[in-house]
Amino acid sequence: MRRFLRAILSMLFLLAGPAIAIAQDRPFLTTSPTPEYSAWWLRTEYHPFGSDIRGIPAAKIRRGWCRVNELRRDVFPAEDATYFGDDQSPFAVDGFFDGSKTRHTALVGVYEACKGERGAFFLIVAWPEGKPPVIRHLVELPGERQFAVVSASDDGTITLQHCLECDHTSEYKWNKSRKRFVLLPQRSDE
Repeated sequence: MRRFLRAILSMLFLLAGPAIAIAQDRPFLTTSPTPEYSAWWLRTEYHPFGSDIRGIPAAKIRRGWCRVNELRRDVFPAEDATYFGDDQSPFAVDGFFDGSKTRHTALVGVYEACKGERGAFFLIVAWPEGKPPVIRHLVELPGERQFAVVSASDDGTITLQHCLECDHTSEYKWNKSRKRFVLLPQRSDE
C-alpha cells in the first residue's frame, strides 16, 4: 500500500512540478526592447500573481479578477525607477480625501481577470477604525500596457498621471453632494 501511495505522489509531483515552475518563472513585468523610440512604460507588460491588495481579495475589488498586484517602486528595474525621482512611493498616497477623519489610500495596481484579460486600476480604499477596509472608488484601465502614478494635493485632489513625460492626467475629488469621488473636468491650458 505504501508503495502505491508513493507512486501516486511521485506522479502528482511529476505532473504538477512543471506547471508550478512555469508559473514561478514568469516575471512580474516584461519590457519589450522595441520600438526604442517609445518610453519604457509604453512597452512594459505586467503579469500579476497576487491574490489580494492590502488584504482585500481580488474578487472583492472587482468580480471576475483572479490576480492583482499593487505597483511599487521596488518591482521596477533600477534604471526605470530613476524616472520616479525622489518619490519613494509613486504608486500610492495616503490622506483624508473625503473630508472625514477616516484615512484613505489611493493606489495604482495591475490585474488579471479569470478569463485572462489584463490591465491596470486606480483604487481608493477607506480604512475605518476597527472595521474592514471599504472600497470607495475603482477605475479599471484595460490593456496589457497601462501605466499610471498617483499623487495628492493639499485640497484632497488625487491626480492620476498616465505618463511620466507628458501632461496626460486624470484628477479625482470627493463630491460631498454626490457622496463619491468624481472625475474632474480636464483643465484647459491657457
